[in-house]
Amino acid sequence: MDANYYTTYLKAYLTDAGDARKDDEDFIIARADAASEEYEVQRRAGAPPACAQEMAMTVLMEGLE
Repeated sequence: MDANYYTTYLKAYLTDAGDARKDDEDFIIARADAASEEYEVQRRAGAPPACAQEMAMTVLMEGLE
């Protein structure tokens, strides 16, 4: 999954939630990159796309929900 997907998702989430980190590009990019990497790791390990996506979203949203 492309990091841009995760970047867009996280920016929208933070904006909707009124989170002060909505403009913190370093935070957003780091989270998006980590989520994208997790997706790739899970897919290479044989996880189906839906499961890999779930794990990536867990990384992206850790501590935010």
